[in-house]
Amino acid sequence: MSKKIIPFLQAYFHAGNVDRFERYDAAGMLSELQKLVDDKELDVETLPKVETIERWIHKYSNYCKYESANKYLQSSWNTKKKQKKTW
Repeated sequence: MSKKIIPFLQAYFHAGNVDRFERYDAAGMLSELQKLVDDKELDVETLPKVETIERWIHKYSNYCKYESANKYLQSSWNTKKKQKKTW
């Protein structure tokens, strides 16, 4: 997948996290990318297939969950360390 495409997919993905009414499925993301091709911001050759976007969504979703859990654990660990120091 083209590196030019990924920031757009990330933006569409996170738009759905901010507002559940703005959620995009793979077909919706491809439709938005097609609009960017129409506006000459992207080349038609760089457009991925719907199946490729579906796989990307799955992988990126797992990555975001991992990052979120990791941040939570880091925060939780730091909080516990601070609490122990105050005793």
